[in-house]
Amino acid sequence: MPSFFTTGLLAALAGSAAAHMSMDFPAPFRAKSNPFAAAAGNIDYSLTSPLNADGSNYPCKGYISDLDTPSGQPTASFALGQTYNISISGGAAHGGGSCQISLSYDRGQTFTVIESIIGGCPLQKNYDFTIPSDAQAGEALLSWSWHNQIGNREMYQNCAAVTITGGAAKRAMKERAAAYSARPQIFVANIGNGCSVGEGAPVQYPNPGPDVAGTGAGAVPPTGNCGPSGPSGGGDSAPAPPQAPAPTTAAAPPAAPAPTSAQAPAPPAATTAPGGVFHTIPTDKVGPTQAPVGAPSAAPVAPVPTTEAAPPAPVPTTLATATKSSVAAPIGTGTPDSGSGSGGSAGAHAAGSACSPEGEWNCIDGKSFQRCASGTWSAVMQMAPGTKCTPGESPSLAMGPGRRIMRVARSRKW
Repeated sequence: MPSFFTTGLLAALAGSAAAHMSMDFPAPFRAKSNPFAAAAGNIDYSLTSPLNADGSNYPCKGYISDLDTPSGQPTASFALGQTYNISISGGAAHGGGSCQISLSYDRGQTFTVIESIIGGCPLQKNYDFTIPSDAQAGEALLSWSWHNQIGNREMYQNCAAVTITGGAAKRAMKERAAAYSARPQIFVANIGNGCSVGEGAPVQYPNPGPDVAGTGAGAVPPTGNCGPSGPSGGGDSAPAPPQAPAPTTAAAPPAAPAPTSAQAPAPPAATTAPGGVFHTIPTDKVGPTQAPVGAPSAAPVAPVPTTEAAPPAPVPTTLATATKSSVAAPIGTGTPDSGSGSGGSAGAHAAGSACSPEGEWNCIDGKSFQRCASGTWSAVMQMAPGTKCTPGESPSLAMGPGRRIMRVARSRKW
């Protein structure tokens, strides 16, 4: 019979082993920081754990099934051509390693890499990434994947439902170094697909793509049958386990329409994507939100179309670019340079204005709220249908149906 000391030691070791890393923003499926998942009671308290060694829960730990449910709504909005900041939290970085940030428009069947960090990831907890200006506007998944340098040979992945909006058509355009359709697919290894990475050095991705960060010092290539990591539009695709077959083609990205003003965007237009149809939200100037995505003022986001749409308009001949400085403008009536709010609700802070502490919540009227993210207040967002929050600023968002109030705690700062 095991002693009390032995039992306690094993429990401590198990807790230490489970304390890995996970994406914090944008809030992924079933994260404690995801208001929609919290409202539905759909939380994974072991979100920092790696993918199964046999790949049975790739991609996204199997949580793509949350799409089209209340807990699977988008938790952030990003504009084409703009630069944002992803944040990572957890207690065991395993000496770092290499990470990738990718987008999927086909519900996780394929992921296109938009940023590779080779070496030292995630030793720092924040990394910049840019949404390619020629990517599609519409509903998407943003993936953070990581191959650790020290410890068991594992792969980590978290995914968040996000909305990609049209870029600023009136702004000066510049072609990017590579077309979105020519970007590589996500690198997959250590999950029973015949490809693995060695221990003690960061993995050198076979095809990291045009946007690469990290020193890459001492990086070594993977071993085994890793296959090519070519673009989704060509004949090559990233290695993946049998559960996630990749289509051989990807739809051409649509044009980003230019509304006449930020206050009067053009009507939504459906676009096509491999394996699914998504809703586009054209706009002039937009920015990220730390909270669930909503329309300006109190208008809800239109539902995602469920039928196949007509082919999109041709891609513009010039494309947007972005500098490596995070954008924190709201989705609403304001613009990044005006600093105006998103509707003038009582108790609301001007979107884009300075705030502290990081992660603070502000419930405005019980039906809408905003969050302190990257040092500025987000746009005012609407609560999930049937839920309400307790008015006021606090480290946690007290929310629930009717009088049943639960709290979503402010993300811990590591």
